[in-house]
Amino acid sequence: MTTYGRGTRVLRRYGLWVLVVITATVTAAWGLHRSARPVWESAATVLIETRQDLETERRIILSDAVARPAAGRVGQDTGTFLTGLAIEVPPGANVLRFVYTADDAFSAHLGARALVESYAAYRSGVSVLSEPNLPTTPAARPLPWYLAAGAVAGLLLGTGTAFLRARTRRTIRDRDDYAALTGSPVLATVPRHRRPGGVPIVVREPGSPAAESYRYLRARLQPSLRPTGATTILVTSPGDRQGRTTTAANLAVTLARSGRNVVLVDADLRNPRLHHVFQTTGDHGLTTLLDGDTTVSEVLEETPEPRLRLIAAGPRDGEHVDLLDGAQLARVLRAVQKHADVIVLDSPAVLSAADAIALAALSDRVLLVGNFARTSRQTVRRALAELADVVHGNVSPVLVNVPKSGGALVPRARTRPPTAPPPARDRLLSDADDVAPPAVTSHSYVDVEAEDIKDDPLADYHARTKTVAVPVIYGSRQATTTPDDDEREDAEPEGTSPVGSVTTPAAVSD
Repeated sequence: MTTYGRGTRVLRRYGLWVLVVITATVTAAWGLHRSARPVWESAATVLIETRQDLETERRIILSDAVARPAAGRVGQDTGTFLTGLAIEVPPGANVLRFVYTADDAFSAHLGARALVESYAAYRSGVSVLSEPNLPTTPAARPLPWYLAAGAVAGLLLGTGTAFLRARTRRTIRDRDDYAALTGSPVLATVPRHRRPGGVPIVVREPGSPAAESYRYLRARLQPSLRPTGATTILVTSPGDRQGRTTTAANLAVTLARSGRNVVLVDADLRNPRLHHVFQTTGDHGLTTLLDGDTTVSEVLEETPEPRLRLIAAGPRDGEHVDLLDGAQLARVLRAVQKHADVIVLDSPAVLSAADAIALAALSDRVLLVGNFARTSRQTVRRALAELADVVHGNVSPVLVNVPKSGGALVPRARTRPPTAPPPARDRLLSDADDVAPPAVTSHSYVDVEAEDIKDDPLADYHARTKTVAVPVIYGSRQATTTPDDDEREDAEPEGTSPVGSVTTPAAVSD
């Protein structure tokens, strides 16, 4: 079985969310690139003939001594003019490159020209290598730059929001969170699986990981089962449609297959479903037992599982619901215990009906089933508070519908071993001596002829195998002989052959 770290589980659980966020930000970056206002750039290059510090020259150009006259020529103030100016200093060259950006090509051209003329007038020993050009196409950042920025922003935003969602998630966050809520280790986690027709997964797909999870649950419950007498296990959940009936049915099947006599009781009188799961009539059941009209033997229904029997809910009306809170329920359960090693009760949800509280008080073990996708953390707390007075901490959590990202213990599916080839004839003969039963001291290997054993099925089998290993037992003079053998024994003197000697081929061929 495998587990995953918390950070990895969050990313696996919200991986699709992170991908959606990244896709959205990349799309937004592409749209921003398409809708960005075009800008125009005009560039000029000047050569400083005397050896000067280029960084110092750059500061001189940005100073008021050069920038103010240039701004006055284009009719702008110095601050506005400098927002569109960029000065590049190529490494290893004694040149400066002026780049002026504006909303239209003509303004960009005028700004670059005004700056070059102002600098050349202020600084001697400056030659213009390339005059400011009049741009013909707008300048824009390349599309890959936008897409890369969008992807990085989406990754950071998606990861951050994923951890935020995990932190504020109202339903059960993961296996460790459910254990912390209940105060007990989670007995088993059942991975997601399909449930067509309600047939238990251990019956429909016995080799699946989900079926193995229910066997894992059975193994965790084994130490708490009574060696003598019946053990009553209640399966419930905080709310409806959270997997308690599915868990009860699969648990009952796995317990029955382990050799225990199991009675599965459908105690959900408001919404019974177990008679549909096991395809029984459900005409009689728990309600008729509560009325006292029938005995336990009369309402027990056989299921396809040899050691599993079902007590359906039976006919329902409002009065039977009240009987679950009376003393009659305790008498019924004591009567059922005489017919089983384990009783599995499928009850209503704790927060949906008071029946679960009454059944929990009469049970030896309570399994609180939580659904990873549906059970909220608040309902778990409320259910535990309702059960606290009657179970005294004897509640064991089970988490179903768990993905791997939820910290599930996911068992491997069972695979059938490959069929071994039939053993060779020599191996059969060799093994015959190795597995000799007590009192068998040796074997005799004889050839059998088919024409001597007509109309005899056993002899026909021996003829097909051609060679038969016949045990010879010490301490017995009884052997399979023919009339000719009896005459031969009479002719031999007494004591010539020890008791238990290896029989001859003629003696065993018949």
